[in-house]
Amino acid sequence: MSDDVAYLRFPHLHDDLLCFAAEDDLWVAPLVPAGHRPGRAWRVTVDRTRVGHPRFSPDGRQIAYTTWRSLDPEIHLAPVDGGPARRLGYWGSTDTRVCGWTPPGEDGESQILAVSSHGQPFSYYSWAYSVPTDGSPGSQLPWGPVADLAVADIDGEHRTLLLTGKPPHEPAAWKRYRGGATGRLWLHGERLLPDIGGHLDCPMFVDGRVAFLSDHEGVGNLYSVLPDGTDLRRHTDHDAFYARHASSDGRRVVYQCGGDIWLVDALTPDSVPRKLDVRLGGPRAGRRAYQVPAASHVDAISVDTTGRASAVSVRGSLYWLTHRDGPARTIADTPGVRVRQPDMLGGGGQVAYVTDADGEDAIEIAYLPRATGDRPPRRLASGHLGRVHEMISSPTGDRIAIASHDGRLLLIDTTENEGPEARTPAPGAGTTPPGAGADAGLTAPAPPGAGSTPTAGP
Repeated sequence: MSDDVAYLRFPHLHDDLLCFAAEDDLWVAPLVPAGHRPGRAWRVTVDRTRVGHPRFSPDGRQIAYTTWRSLDPEIHLAPVDGGPARRLGYWGSTDTRVCGWTPPGEDGESQILAVSSHGQPFSYYSWAYSVPTDGSPGSQLPWGPVADLAVADIDGEHRTLLLTGKPPHEPAAWKRYRGGATGRLWLHGERLLPDIGGHLDCPMFVDGRVAFLSDHEGVGNLYSVLPDGTDLRRHTDHDAFYARHASSDGRRVVYQCGGDIWLVDALTPDSVPRKLDVRLGGPRAGRRAYQVPAASHVDAISVDTTGRASAVSVRGSLYWLTHRDGPARTIADTPGVRVRQPDMLGGGGQVAYVTDADGEDAIEIAYLPRATGDRPPRRLASGHLGRVHEMISSPTGDRIAIASHDGRLLLIDTTENEGPEARTPAPGAGTTPPGAGADAGLTAPAPPGAGSTPTAGP
């Protein structure tokens, strides 16, 4: 993988500058014409914490954005040329979000537009606020619950574009949702496109048109209409990933799709979006290897029959750890593979665990580390288990009961198939009748001497 590969989110642009979020920081990069080598981006923040929705000020000198540096999202303001960011809000709301800026007033000053459920009884009752840049409290705007908004001066008239009736989730998180919370567009009090039938997001004023994202044709793409609701146009043609986090400088639209940033230069019928190449600068600290404190990341533990050692799962790897002294030894630690739910198989020196090495859950049985050398693990029932919710072995270790995500209760014989691959179970084999095994928390082996058939509660 190239060092320049990154997952880019929340783009915005002003003149020849592009702002976006990557590696939990804000970046600014120069915009270059198509076919030219992109300039190198630079960091605006170094908080290494979640950030989102940056918006250039109308003069392009500052960026307002939402950051989780104080645990809850709050509004911050950072200079484009560098310098410390200032915190402007102390709302303590879980859905505070920067939406844009007001047009410059008579004094030439602009204020930040944001939405938040601050002071409301429910988190989805977010109202619009106008926040000054001098740190004084923001004022609530009189439009009722609003999910997103844009304000612009058009032909000498102050116009508002509101998106209401929509939760804070974006359409990409509720793909093809068609319930009652798909959103409603309002242009200065008049509803636009009441019968569009899609999940709406990101309303914008763009060069005399109203632009927005919608998935009414199956996948989220960029659309626009005239202010009277006519001449609906589709400007993008993404069929795999949703167009997300669209924003505009009033002439162009920039958005994210599949971790890349795309630019639409004009909302004309023949406009074609182009992907922007971005080169990140800096040491790429987020991709460096670092030491993990194991005590803070223990996922599961299984003690052997002697009580002197345990198989311990830490961040998707499995280790053999003695209780008094001696080194920790690796049982399973493959990059890109997650193992979980270890369970000792009786006193035979073997441990079973769930692995996704084949892409789907499988059971792997490994021998404990010994001085005589390592033995390869056995993998059973790969691709036939679904997503394993719970696993427990019989006291003798010859059988394993598994509760899967689809309500099945499966029984695996660990004494069969000593080879590296598990046999394919017959259809319905090891599966309880419909309705049984629905509660994985009640799965348990039978007592010694009474067989090892797993049972399920009612």
